Amino acid sequence: MSAPSKFTGLILASGILTDDPTVLVLEALAPFSASVLSSDLMIVRDRFIYSLLIEMSPDHQEAIALDLEKITTAGAIDVAYEFTAFAPAPTDTSRTQHLVTLLASKISPSHLFDLHSIINKHGAIADLSIHTLQTSIIASYVIDCLPTDLTSLTNAINDYSALHNISSSIMPKNQRRSIPDALLLDMDSTFINEEVIDILADLAGVGSLVSAITERAMQGELDFAQALTERVALFSGKSASILDQARAKITLTPGAKELVAAIKTAGGRVGIVSGGFHDVIDQFLAPLDVDLILANRFEIVDGRFTGKISGPIVDREAKAKALTEFGSGSHRTIAIGDGANDIAMLDVADIGIAFCAKPALAKVADIRIYVRDLQAVLPLIGY
Repeated sequence: MSAPSKFTGLILASGILTDDPTVLVLEALAPFSASVLSSDLMIVRDRFIYSLLIEMSPDHQEAIALDLEKITTAGAIDVAYEFTAFAPAPTDTSRTQHLVTLLASKISPSHLFDLHSIINKHGAIADLSIHTLQTSIIASYVIDCLPTDLTSLTNAINDYSALHNISSSIMPKNQRRSIPDALLLDMDSTFINEEVIDILADLAGVGSLVSAITERAMQGELDFAQALTERVALFSGKSASILDQARAKITLTPGAKELVAAIKTAGGRVGIVSGGFHDVIDQFLAPLDVDLILANRFEIVDGRFTGKISGPIVDREAKAKALTEFGSGSHRTIAIGDGANDIAMLDVADIGIAFCAKPALAKVADIRIYVRDLQAVLPLIGY
């Protein structure tokens, strides 16, 4: 059954922004018996566009038109209007709405043309907004599509995004989070900009030796535990005073504080799981009040490194286990990392995010972020 027809007035106002740009239109409509059905105000630089849809009496259209034309004649703003009987299209229950979010340092008209072509092939655009977040541009689409088309739409957008280094995500539009999220992040080169062991190695005078072992691990000659054990052995006999010097050299990745604050404000939990070392990161992370810090620990005797690790090694399997336990009872588990040691953690997460990541991790991630700003995570996961 189609929806009943209503007599409506569609009013569009535009002009230079001064004070509240809606006042003149609302003042003209105030004396009439009408009901507001929808309204949008868009401000771009120093200009505005204001739309208003009202249900009204057909008997009032001439009087309303006269008052609206007076606004345009006064020269403050331009007003266009249309009065007509209107029946909303019936809701198609076979289609679902999804939120497609795209983020990049630059989105060009060419990108939008390509993306619109992809979207229109698999669904229809119901809404679009584009705005700036710090140094990034965010495009948010509401897409109507059939459930059978969702996989092909997702694959097409992911392929295009990866080709052009545009971060993207697709999720149900009306997804509710009655239970908060649990977010677990890698530390080195993800939550911070540096690799702690490289800083320590330089301070200890064994930088080139540590780098050679790291290279062997990257070539697949050593797994993480073997590589870490060999690198830590090089510190044997060195003074542990370099831990304080290393801590002074590490810096938070842009957006790290904002990401933690947003998740915790929403009632969620944030943890750090690292192949690095408690001895350096615990004190550094203390002001952020994260809910979990899991890392390796140097064995230190009489103020000097023994060249051994104290306790179990935090490797890729330990990270995955930590996420499973940390996220128990949460609405979603979200993992963020940059390297191969994070693959297992991203595999078990509800949402796995590769952050400025190595190719091996990017292949298994649900979301790939190419801008070095952790605040970019938020719109891509629905915040």
